[in-house]
Amino acid sequence: MGKDSNIRGMKYLPNALTYLRLACVPAFLAVFFAVEGANNLNVYIAFGIFLFASFTDLLDGYLARKFNCITDLGKMLDPLADKLLQISAAVSLCINEFLHHSPLANLFLAFPIILGLKEGFMIFWGIRLAKRSIIVHSNVYGKLATLVLTLGLVMSFFAKSKYDAYRIVTTVILSVGTIVSIYAIVDYGRKLYRQLNKTVKGKSNMDLKF
Repeated sequence: MGKDSNIRGMKYLPNALTYLRLACVPAFLAVFFAVEGANNLNVYIAFGIFLFASFTDLLDGYLARKFNCITDLGKMLDPLADKLLQISAAVSLCINEFLHHSPLANLFLAFPIILGLKEGFMIFWGIRLAKRSIIVHSNVYGKLATLVLTLGLVMSFFAKSKYDAYRIVTTVILSVGTIVSIYAIVDYGRKLYRQLNKTVKGKSNMDLKF
């Protein structure tokens, strides 16, 4: 009885971790833009929050598969939490001194802009399609983009003022993640077009992956 109760309890954990990751977004912003302590201590604490939140993404996916408790709500909220965290980190690093030392570094501005537009598009259509019992969630391209962008953002926290080889590699990684993310939205748009033209008419609860 106790074992069954523990298993049932674990089924709620993946969504709880997603909620926790959403809560990490305002916590990250509050700490990142706090009054600077010695040696930019606030930035390093914010980095810890970002790393912790990224880890919960891996953990909730693992638990959802292990305990077979993948829910429609989790499918929608999980990628939303990921992108909000990434956009918050990218914008914060733009506002911070990451940008202000080289014209080439202004390329970094493209990442939060592209991700913001993509996620705004996804949220708009995700809500509309949910009313038709069509659940939008990440596919392999979206997950790959999240992984690559997270790596690039983690590296960005340690980029120096000078636009050296390290920052070039960081920018390349972020560019690859952004390209994969764009491909994911193009794939989503193709499937959305087919759905709006009713080529899948009569199919309920169809997963439209992005």
